[in-house]
Amino acid sequence: MPYIQPYTKADGTYVRGHYRWAAGARHEMALLAVAVVAIVGIGNGNISTGTGTGTGTGNGQTPRPQKTATHPITFADNDRAVKPRPRKSVTYPIRFPKVERKPAPRRSVSYPIRFETSGNGQ
Repeated sequence: MPYIQPYTKADGTYVRGHYRWAAGARHEMALLAVAVVAIVGIGNGNISTGTGTGTGTGNGQTPRPQKTATHPITFADNDRAVKPRPRKSVTYPIRFPKVERKPAPRRSVSYPIRFETSGNGQ
């Protein structure tokens, strides 16, 4: 995509810099999107519903999956390995500089100051 530099039109309108698609790119992208939707639609057309003749119980249905796990699941090594505790990487103290916090400045007047000219030059 080419980048268009900012410019000013003849009538004085400022146009920010922006990216612009090449000529015909939107049409090609639309055709690609239609092709992808068509391929996905055609590709999902051969779905089995489970009512065909299978090697199941003899009544023409596909066998259902059997459970292979026993619950609750237990592991042979019940003794969990104790994780090593973290240790200091250095033995000397590391000193960080202290940051002095200054209080925020207070306003010196409690009324609002308006910088309007009253016409007398003051």
